[in-house]
This record gives sequence, structure tokens and C-alpha cells, in this order.
Amino acid sequence: MKIIKITAACLLITWICYSHYPFSHVPVDQVIEKIMNHSMTDVIKRCQKDHSYTDEDMVILEKEFKRYLILATLAKNDSDSFGMYSKDVDNLWHSFILFTKDYSDFCSKYSGKFIHHVPETSETKTSEQTAQSSADFYNFIKKYEETFKEEIHSVWLLDMCEDQVI
Repeated sequence: MKIIKITAACLLITWICYSHYPFSHVPVDQVIEKIMNHSMTDVIKRCQKDHSYTDEDMVILEKEFKRYLILATLAKNDSDSFGMYSKDVDNLWHSFILFTKDYSDFCSKYSGKFIHHVPETSETKTSEQTAQSSADFYNFIKKYEETFKEEIHSVWLLDMCEDQVI
């Protein structure tokens, strides 16, 4: 009887660990493959309808959005997560969120956690907030390039250059 109780307790502990951290035991390559292969046909159509992106634009935005979701999935906790650094990629995220059931199912199936969208609310930043944003963006680039073994796509840099005079 004691063995059954111990076994049941071990199973419960294992279930709790894996239900909260389902990808802690999955190789990064498998996480990348599963998310990159997820179909988003209706989401892409909706994003194109709302924002007039071309098919070529959507190929890039889909790839980069999925990469963002991969980084969010691989983040061990909220302090490891990243802000959104591309208005265009964010537009695709907004489109996905409109499909509430599909988005919730995606998060559960591939990430094991709900990936929250936290919009920026302040219009101005203090110098400390600006410095922190720059450091966070640098960390995003570093994590992106480490994970995907290539330079960050320029879609992530466009908004940074928006107000620059050339």
C-alpha cells in the first residue's frame, strides 16, 4: 500500500512539473519545428485584409512572428520574455489574438502557457526607461541570433529607423 501511495505522489509531482513546464524536456529544435509548421491561413488572410500586406510581406511576417512566439515559449519566466519591437509583426499578433480559441489552443499546445500581449501605454519614456528599452532590445537581438543561428531580420529594425534622417 505504501508503494502505491509513493508512486501516486511521484506521478502527481511529475504531472505538475510537466504541465507547468511542458517544453523543459523538449529540445529547442523540436520547439522551433513545431511552431514553424503551425498553419495560420485564416490569421494571415485577416491580417492582409486589415493591413493590406502583400503575399510576400506575409511570408516574412509569419516567419518572424513565429520566431517571436518561439522565443516567448523558450523564456523560462516573465523576466526572460521580450517586448514587441516591430509594428508589422505586432499587427499579425493582433490578428491572431482575434481568433481567441485558436490563439488559446496554440499557446496551450506549443508553449504550455498563455503568451500575453502587453501593449505599451505611455507615450513618453524617461531616460532610464529608454536605456532599459535599448538593453532589452539588444538582449532580444542576441537571443534571436543565438536561437536561430542567423542575423536578425530587418523587419525588427524598421521601427527603430522610422524617425531617423538619412
